[in-house]
Amino acid sequence: MKLTCVVIVAVLLLTACQLITADDSRGTQEHRALRSDTKLSMLTLRCESYGKPCGIYNDCCNACDPAKKTCT
Repeated sequence: MKLTCVVIVAVLLLTACQLITADDSRGTQEHRALRSDTKLSMLTLRCESYGKPCGIYNDCCNACDPAKKTCT
């Protein structure tokens, strides 16, 4: 009977500690794991089609015409 009471009190104490720390740390995680769609978008090369402007930040699918600064 005493052992059962000790186990119940220990479980309640651990549960309370987890709930308290979960409330305190909400939104403060520094190094969050990237979601799979974020990882995929970072790995996907996006290119601009024909006639779109190109430059340092925009990559063309084929080539960039430096005179017109458009994709060819």
